[in-house]
Amino acid sequence: MNTRIRDAICRLALRTYVSAVLVFILLPLVTIAAMSFTPGEFLQFPPQGFSLRWYHELAASSQWMTALRNSLVVALGSAILATTIGGASAYALYRYDYRFGALLAGLTTVPTLLPPVILGVAFMTFFVSLGVVGQVSNLVVAHAVFVTPFPFVLISQGLDEVDRSYEEASRNLGASRLTTLRTITLPLVRANVFSGALFAFILSLNEYIIAWLVAGFAFKTIPIQIFTSLRYSYSPIIAAISVVFILATVAVMFGIDRLSGGIWE
Repeated sequence: MNTRIRDAICRLALRTYVSAVLVFILLPLVTIAAMSFTPGEFLQFPPQGFSLRWYHELAASSQWMTALRNSLVVALGSAILATTIGGASAYALYRYDYRFGALLAGLTTVPTLLPPVILGVAFMTFFVSLGVVGQVSNLVVAHAVFVTPFPFVLISQGLDEVDRSYEEASRNLGASRLTTLRTITLPLVRANVFSGALFAFILSLNEYIIAWLVAGFAFKTIPIQIFTSLRYSYSPIIAAISVVFILATVAVMFGIDRLSGGIWE
């Protein structure tokens, strides 16, 4: 077979495969977005008309707005805490010669290997034993532990790619280790820090099992509120809040991309 023909067939096959994957990913999102504009009382596709009714009801619902606020507070708090812990752990393990450093690095990723229900039960038992239940801070801590491996891995990768001669030059010129970290190391791994925080934020925002076990009946996040609502009805308001979540996630991604100088490059 002619080389040019073979290359053309390969390009066509690759484009077809990529297109099929994109359709597979985007079709459910398009479907849920379309259902959010239905004027009817139940989720249905295709929608029988066009209406912003459910977005108005969502904005007017104190229950859903409280759940949204809880989700954002928990996601932001856990992302900051997880990035701080993961970043400090990565720096310590990749800049100091610890005995069994590889083992410690492996242990840092354990939370992602455990089923969320196990972590949820563990944290629920832990907070009950302390007599501290029904607080948003509990869920912030639980989610932070669950998502810490992502900032840790991404920041570790960034530190591994940094040329240490820059840090050594800074130290030789009289800068302290803290000053070198602030002015040299952090700017070089800024994209990794922001991308780790982004993954932590999104994972916390969408996590349900740990949130349900730790929060109990004290407060609700959006995933808990969605599953609770699905037990009683299939209201299109669920589709509306899903669209809001999708748009919020995209906005956060683009915002962090600009702040970090391009995490996708």
